[in-house]
Amino acid sequence: MKCNFESLVYCKECLLPSSYPGIRFNSYGVCRYCEQWKRPDYLGKDKLLDKIAPALKRNECTEYDCVVGYSGGRDSTYLLYYIVRELKLRPLAVFVDDQFIPEQAFENMKETTRILGVTLLIRQSDYLKRCVTHHIHAWLKRPVAESLMCINVGERLGYLTMVEEEAVKRGIKLTFQGGSPFQQEGYKSDIVKIGKQGGALSLVCGWTKQVLLNPFLVMNYTALKTQYAELTNKRRTKHLLKKNNIMRINPYNGYVHWVEKDIEDVLLNILNWKRCPGMESTARVSCEIDTLRQYLFLRTLGYNDRNVTLSEMIRDGQISRKEGLVKLQKERHIPPQVIADIVVKAGVDSKYFFERLDKKYATI
Repeated sequence: MKCNFESLVYCKECLLPSSYPGIRFNSYGVCRYCEQWKRPDYLGKDKLLDKIAPALKRNECTEYDCVVGYSGGRDSTYLLYYIVRELKLRPLAVFVDDQFIPEQAFENMKETTRILGVTLLIRQSDYLKRCVTHHIHAWLKRPVAESLMCINVGERLGYLTMVEEEAVKRGIKLTFQGGSPFQQEGYKSDIVKIGKQGGALSLVCGWTKQVLLNPFLVMNYTALKTQYAELTNKRRTKHLLKKNNIMRINPYNGYVHWVEKDIEDVLLNILNWKRCPGMESTARVSCEIDTLRQYLFLRTLGYNDRNVTLSEMIRDGQISRKEGLVKLQKERHIPPQVIADIVVKAGVDSKYFFERLDKKYATI
């Protein structure tokens, strides 16, 4: 029996549906996320410079001031622009190629680093490649949203570790990461947790439940080993930073106001940045497996990151709810051929993939 997304109730002020983890509506139909939202006080460039000054003083490298984790996506691209043009620093841009990067992302990175005069270092990572075929096949045996977190296992092992490793090797004491705070990703782990709430223990228990319901998720030694490595990677990276006295900072958290219109203006008009073919949104231009996962979140839940980000933009006053609805309908659509190409690249038969998916979920 296919899911009926038409029965979902949406917040009267944002674009989150009644199926969103932890959501509640008041008597006016407004969700608790809108009720509890408070506009952050952004500290600005001067406070950011004060924050990073000690790390810059500890720098042992004469060629670069910092290392930037660069994915080729819009957030890290604008961050690189901000570091060069606003903070006046000399960054080394480190891109980790997980072997599922669209050609347009490579072109964007080359053009951006050329315009900004930044060195682009490309590191190779095969963590994702080694287990993605198994994880997609395993997921298709029981295609539920709760186990979608396995699809891109291995992706983070590259970009969350190799940036800091490069900083250690060169004696650089400052690294930047650029994920947008408007791109809240908590729902991806919350839907796995027992009761859709709780901390790390609830997540582990929830994932154990998914494995018991679908043992194929762990019936591959490489996949199982990668799952464990990614689960414990945050602790290892934290140890690496502390041991080498490296500061890692995301300026979007508390210092730089993330405004989509301003970011897109810089990307499209200054950095000659291009969207991937067939995609209307400037979001998610980097890893193709993440594009696949966004498609599957939409098919299984009826919403994905675009609902979340646009809801944050509505609360922040960047767009109206009406404008958000128009953008949502336009930007969340991913052409089936794009998904088919990604699936084939991942080593899975696209006909089988869509047959399994269409059997359970309605087309959005």
